[in-house]
Amino acid sequence: MRTNRRSSGGWVSSWVVGRGKGPQFAVGASLTGLLALTLCAGGAWTFYTHARASREGEVRSLSVTATTMTHAAEQMLASGDATGLQHLVSECAIDAGLDGATLSLDGVGVVADKAIGNVAVRDIPASWGVAGAASPGNDTRLANNTITLTRRVQVAGKGDATLTLIRKYTPPVLGDFNAQAGLGGIAAGVAAVGYLVFRSLRSRMRGLGAISEALHQASAFAPGELPAAAMRISDELGDDAIMWNRLIADRDTSVARRDIEAAAMRQQMPGGAGGDSAAAFDALWMGLIVLDADGKVRAINGAAAVFLKHPRQEIVSRDLSAYVSDKGVMEVVDGVVKGRTKQRTVVETTISDESKGSEQTILRMTIRPMRKEDGAAALLVVEDITQQRVADDSRNAFVAQATHELRTPLTNIRLYLEQLVEEGDSDPLVKARCINAISQQARRLERTVGDMLSVSEIEAGTFRLHTDDVRLETLFEELREDFGASAADKEIEFTVELPPKLPQLNADRDKIAMALHNLVGNAMKYTPTGGKVMVRVSDDGQALRVDVTDNGIGISEEEQELIFDKFYRSKDKRIGSITGSGIGLALARQVVRLHGGDIRVQSAIDKGSTFTLTVPLHRGAVKIAA
Repeated sequence: MRTNRRSSGGWVSSWVVGRGKGPQFAVGASLTGLLALTLCAGGAWTFYTHARASREGEVRSLSVTATTMTHAAEQMLASGDATGLQHLVSECAIDAGLDGATLSLDGVGVVADKAIGNVAVRDIPASWGVAGAASPGNDTRLANNTITLTRRVQVAGKGDATLTLIRKYTPPVLGDFNAQAGLGGIAAGVAAVGYLVFRSLRSRMRGLGAISEALHQASAFAPGELPAAAMRISDELGDDAIMWNRLIADRDTSVARRDIEAAAMRQQMPGGAGGDSAAAFDALWMGLIVLDADGKVRAINGAAAVFLKHPRQEIVSRDLSAYVSDKGVMEVVDGVVKGRTKQRTVVETTISDESKGSEQTILRMTIRPMRKEDGAAALLVVEDITQQRVADDSRNAFVAQATHELRTPLTNIRLYLEQLVEEGDSDPLVKARCINAISQQARRLERTVGDMLSVSEIEAGTFRLHTDDVRLETLFEELREDFGASAADKEIEFTVELPPKLPQLNADRDKIAMALHNLVGNAMKYTPTGGKVMVRVSDDGQALRVDVTDNGIGISEEEQELIFDKFYRSKDKRIGSITGSGIGLALARQVVRLHGGDIRVQSAIDKGSTFTLTVPLHRGAVKIAA
């Protein structure tokens, strides 16, 4: 029956889940329906809100103008400057495109108007107003496509005045090109998100399908005979596959630990001490410590002695507390040897090495009770997990930095998109500026993602160079354009000096461009406002040399090599607020070294740095493995 189910339903399950066909079709159909529904809803909402948003924008704009004029009018009324009031009203009316603008004194008359002929009061009296008269409040009215906005102007000790602004506006046609373009943008966004969700689900389905296949294969083995190799699947199938393989690896580790503990127990059994068992006990890479009922070390292998940093002969027959100062560990050990704890307990402790300064070793100790008839009370399995913790910390720091590096351009893109939607239709300059900013942030995001992918390829051993002839003139012109705007924003003097004739370079253009972008971007980032960044290019007929020089904060001599390590961040407190993933320089040097060149740095604190990139000019167009 099991074989028949595997040949029919199992084959269908493999085809549907393992290969992801059925789920992909279902997801595609769902996304298509979602896209159609979203387009209809988006179109209706666009037509409904477009006019209202335009009207509210007009009111906000007029309100800002009124606020500015009110503050200025208060000062001019207080000083009796009638001429200045007239200039203020006339110029603001023209600049803001107002159809009417009037400032009148309560009980006196019009003192300033867009049309000078409507002015009734030429000189501002010392005081005005009608005693006890009710003062109308601020008001905004909309009728017949005309906005009438009224603001009160109060002058202490003199009286009140009323500012009235009038602007006519034409409601936008909801079917114009801009509305259609906006709807198209919504459709494109929904399609992009749907595609990403589709890709994500497809990848996940592949992993789940492979896990299902592995479980079906496991059913063909008898209990206890299942090989780990038959259960492992490719890590390329996604996060589910990676977690599945980790579970299999943990299972293997648990089995190995159980075998080690069993070997140690046999070692302590009467008559069990023999040449083979003793050699195996001492050859284990995990530390093993056997304790008696008094907490004294009865047996210890060489690995455990190394972990505790004392000779084995010195440790045997002495209390474990003399070598483990962690009170938490000793409380667990005491509970096991005294019989209060019956189950296995895992704890971690840190041991400092005085001979190596502040260097610390992180040990994981697994403590479990042993059989009383053997005269042993507890068994400790000791593992050095220092490198695992360092790797975890580096990965967590990288994820945090990478998240920040990705979130910043995405946030900027969202803000500029909002400004483009609100103001782009009415102001071509704002529209152009927003589009340029979005393009720059998208390119920044692309470079960040590219750096991360390159690091992953290097770690996986799949990094490749695709060499060809490179037009250096175009390469450095793009470099000048990419960093020109950011240099202007920080008021940094950015120059690129090229020789009269650039040589011919055979290299991977994208990778060399990435290395140059990382070097120049690094110089821009750590150069304060008003500084200088210069790129100087030269060659000696054998190699291309690019010097990137800045007069920024500089790098200490101790850190000049460390900055090329992945994920390293300088200890200088001045860069605490400067974001960075710590992979740019490491990736740049790796790329250049794959081309047969190198990157060097010369720097001094508070004087600046010079990064020198050299790449051989004469290379064959071959693929080079990382």
